[in-house]
Amino acid sequence: MPAVSFYLPEDVLKAIRTEARTRKMSVSRFIRTAVEAQLDTENRKRAKVEFVRSLCAADLGTWEDAHRERTEESDDRG
Repeated sequence: MPAVSFYLPEDVLKAIRTEARTRKMSVSRFIRTAVEAQLDTENRKRAKVEFVRSLCAADLGTWEDAHRERTEESDDRG
């Protein structure tokens, strides 16, 4: 795995070290896990936005159409 170096303020590094120690993980693993989680969150947000856009663009008919279709389906089950 390639290594990356970056600078952190002392207080942030101290907090990361404390949290990593509490979780019984190395600092590098703690940071890697946090970055991966953040990237995953961003990907999920983008996917959710795209899904909502797709729903808005889809012609789903009116509420009355959906209700009528659902009512007809319920009648067929009985």
